[in-house]
Amino acid sequence: MTTIRVRIGEQWFTVEVGDLTQSPVQVTVDGETFEVEVESDAAPTPPRRGRPAGGLVVPDAPASPQSGPAAAVDDDILRSPMPGRVMSILVRPGDAVSTGDEVCVVEAMKMEQSILAHRDGVVKTVFVQPLDSVNANDPLVELE
Repeated sequence: MTTIRVRIGEQWFTVEVGDLTQSPVQVTVDGETFEVEVESDAAPTPPRRGRPAGGLVVPDAPASPQSGPAAAVDDDILRSPMPGRVMSILVRPGDAVSTGDEVCVVEAMKMEQSILAHRDGVVKTVFVQPLDSVNANDPLVELE
């Protein structure tokens, strides 16, 4: 099982998801287990760097010489501040965001890092999906 944290409104939930290649899938939400049907088209494909949600392939962005949290902001592109796994994505293309809005969460070694919008804008592209592995400075979300 894979364990992820999801936020609905202001409340966080711990969700354990079973094998997504089979249906029904066993899902446990805060200790309560459910069996859910998954459409074959909805089953995730293995994560690939640089793939936006929706399946289009975008070339990888060049690595920034910066490191640490300052590297997470690059004009229109929000980047991962560290290597880790994308735990949740809270926006979709077309969503309006304001400065300080949480757009996704990256986890490394059981520590979650909220990725915040550094300016007002509209989400143009989401480059990752939940459970994708990312490296430091990988693009996560592009604003326009």
